[in-house]
Amino acid sequence: MKKKILIAEDNIQWQQFHSSLLDKNFKEEIEYTICGSAQKAIEILKSENNFALILTDLQMETDFLPDFAGEWLIKQLVQNTTYKNNQIVIISATYNIGFIAQTLGVDYLSKRSLINYPEAYTSLIGEKLKLNNN
Repeated sequence: MKKKILIAEDNIQWQQFHSSLLDKNFKEEIEYTICGSAQKAIEILKSENNFALILTDLQMETDFLPDFAGEWLIKQLVQNTTYKNNQIVIISATYNIGFIAQTLGVDYLSKRSLINYPEAYTSLIGEKLKLNNN
């Protein structure tokens, strides 16, 4: 059975980045769903909560200020026991991403470094889902 990933990312280029690397490295092992907002991610999770991994950007819609939308999404997930088995990774260019991830108790990857080192992305996905990186 394929493992499922939910990706909350509003930027089309980063959506393509996710699709490209996932299709290239894990096509036979995973299925993924991409949505463009934290609110849509919650809607998807309410109807289908069999995602092994959730990847989220931080800066998406502004409905949740002063929190970033990705912070709001993570708080919803960690506060609800329904989602306790979901692994969460923030993927963002926000300058204080490490601090935010540590505060929320999740892993992170910086978009700033992924531009030059996309293998960090596939390595983390493979590690989180215990997949073979082709």
